[in-house]
Amino acid sequence: MIGTGVFVSLGYQLLDFHSAPPILFLWLLGGLVALCGALCYAELARHLPKSGGEYHFLGAIYHPSLGFMAGLLSAIAGFAAPTAITALAMGAYLNKALPWIDATAAAAVVIVIGAAAHGLSASTSGRVQVVATTLKLLLITVFLVATCVIPGKGDIRWSFDAAEDLPQVLSPMFAGAAFYVFYAYSGWNAAVYGLEEWNRPERTVKRALVGGTLLVTALYVGLNMAFLKAAPVEALKGKEEVGHVAAQAMFGDQAGQVISGLFATGLFASVSALLWAGPRVLGAMARDLPALRFFYSPGEVPLKALAFQAILALVLVGSSKIDSLMTYTQTGLTLCTFLTVAGLFKIGRGGRIPRITYLPALLFVAVTGFVIVRMFMHGWGPATIGLLTAAVCAGLWFPLQRFSR
Repeated sequence: MIGTGVFVSLGYQLLDFHSAPPILFLWLLGGLVALCGALCYAELARHLPKSGGEYHFLGAIYHPSLGFMAGLLSAIAGFAAPTAITALAMGAYLNKALPWIDATAAAAVVIVIGAAAHGLSASTSGRVQVVATTLKLLLITVFLVATCVIPGKGDIRWSFDAAEDLPQVLSPMFAGAAFYVFYAYSGWNAAVYGLEEWNRPERTVKRALVGGTLLVTALYVGLNMAFLKAAPVEALKGKEEVGHVAAQAMFGDQAGQVISGLFATGLFASVSALLWAGPRVLGAMARDLPALRFFYSPGEVPLKALAFQAILALVLVGSSKIDSLMTYTQTGLTLCTFLTVAGLFKIGRGGRIPRITYLPALLFVAVTGFVIVRMFMHGWGPATIGLLTAAVCAGLWFPLQRFSR
């Protein structure tokens, strides 16, 4: 979950919001929506305990064509595009630390290294991910502690002023900013992609989904508070690498470069996680649909699916910008999660789902439905392409199914 969004969003939020309360509320709201989704997915995992995530859920709840749509979108928009986005963000931070390194070239290199590491074996893949994630969490914790101890240069207003803050929360800009915050929380559902690989999934998956979401919410709110405390608003406003700006303001130019390098190292864990989870979806599809048998790998690592995701991410790194990739990615992902959580109401007939689960489901469906509408208002081009991609993916199932027969 902890990837690009939290390290690039604040600079754009400060263009519209002029105090801390609306910004922190924005990140708390994102965490609440992600938590609602996590609770719903945990319930779905209990009833439909099979790997593949939305690919399996939508196929079982509605129709195999929708599951196929979700699977292809996961392979393209859900994992390949975020892999490129996160690698580009890592390259940008690395460029701030070492200006002689080209950001795009660094993004390509880290994708190749990550794919090679995950391609060795499942045990090596697990060790790489544990080490990278632990390092990332330690870096964030150290940065948070440092901003609490060292006086910062932040000048934003922290106290709540109803006359100024409420209109900001109710404004269209708040809805637009929520789009990027929800992107920052994407990944909260990753534990369901390998349901058949986990020990006692009925318990493990719920702990991973809910516990991970709560932890990341606390870290996201803490990071944004740290950034706002470390640097003045004018220095952060409109900047993508807000972590670099904050570190430079608090610790000086040289120390800021070192911390930017550490943030880049931490983002490697996010690239690694995407390269781990994504191929599992395509591997599950290849197992179920003979027409995609090319992507099936008999060993413990889905090598062909991993290679496909890495190559597609490399293509996106060389041809797209972060903002366009974010919009394109979110359209398909949000549609799939919207349909998946809405499916709770279908399978819940006859009392199979506890009634208390319907409350977070209603909130999640309402907010994600609004976000889908907002995407077209924010930028109809990438959003339309994302929706058309979803429609094409669903339609492809029918000829492929006939070919498989």
